[in-house]
Amino acid sequence: MRRIAREFILPAMVALGLAFVIQSALAKPYEIPTRSMVPTIQAHDRVIANRLVYRFRDIRRGDIIVFTPPPAAIASCGQPAGNVPFVKRVIGLPGDLVEVVRGGPTLVNGTPLTVKGPLANPYGRRFVRVPGDHILVLGDNRGDSCDSHEWGRQGDGQVANPAVDPFVPISSVIGQAEITYWPLTRVSFLN
Repeated sequence: MRRIAREFILPAMVALGLAFVIQSALAKPYEIPTRSMVPTIQAHDRVIANRLVYRFRDIRRGDIIVFTPPPAAIASCGQPAGNVPFVKRVIGLPGDLVEVVRGGPTLVNGTPLTVKGPLANPYGRRFVRVPGDHILVLGDNRGDSCDSHEWGRQGDGQVANPAVDPFVPISSVIGQAEITYWPLTRVSFLN
């Protein structure tokens, strides 16, 4: 019995313990349920999020992040089954002025955005400055993404609370999506 415990049970418990530590502190896998990040990430792709990266550096424009959706996002998009986090691209950082021009590029502080993703927007709306401790996010599939351009809108398309509604608190960021690992034909680094 001791031999079985030493050869099988103990290594299995160590492996499970390591998996728990890695998943809770270092990296965590997520399945992407929607087409909001096409062409970069397809629906049902699986990605690994680095949960440590933002302890060593600030969030950067263009990062693909995993985050807990703010209340305005849940109100506009609905809560995904199982409280699934959202995955989007960071467009605006604290202090940025972001303008989304219908049929044109996204402007950040008056300069056209240069990160990957569609250049033409199927929607248009001017955002106020991104408040401190918040970011603005958009999906790469701008026409099929419930993201900052949707959150907090009133029926007439105006922003209900432009100071906060379209933005994600930095404290809600879980990590940076870094690798697509499934399906195997799409394995790639994201950022």
